[in-house]
Amino acid sequence: MAVVAPPKDTAGAQIDAAIAVAQALVNANRNPLTIAQLVQTLNGLQVQAVDHYMVTGWLNAATILLTYTPPHGDKVGATLLARVAFLTTLVANAPPPPAGNANGYGGAGWVTVAQNYQQQLYAAQISLVEHIMDVPGGTSAATMLANLTGFQSFPFEYSFTSVGFTDEWIDD
Repeated sequence: MAVVAPPKDTAGAQIDAAIAVAQALVNANRNPLTIAQLVQTLNGLQVQAVDHYMVTGWLNAATILLTYTPPHGDKVGATLLARVAFLTTLVANAPPPPAGNANGYGGAGWVTVAQNYQQQLYAAQISLVEHIMDVPGGTSAATMLANLTGFQSFPFEYSFTSVGFTDEWIDD
């Protein structure tokens, strides 16, 4: 696999280890009755890895979609692709936030309209990638993991400190 968990991602490393074990079992097995079950388990782990890496930002769904698309004639894939295109347009042309105030509403607020569109777009992109891995004739998770490169597509650390309001007066 070309895509493996970054050093701090212990959950991703566990999935990678499970994939390695499942792959070794598939390679070592000669029983046709159990090999189908082992291949199915391996595929499930690989799909789980792609999902995990998209959610953590190690594989960016938009980057995956630059390389892999739904198969020709896939109506559900075409519908999901149209949704991604529609949301991409909304993100590019999002209205400006309203004027804000000191209490955190409007332009000085926590979430803008553009941020909401970006979240919806990324969710739609993830849905499309999951569909591509699932549809007959689509691209397998194994292919994606073998041909893509993991990188931190969201160059920031998630940290939540406060939104400006606390319950400190209750604790006294």
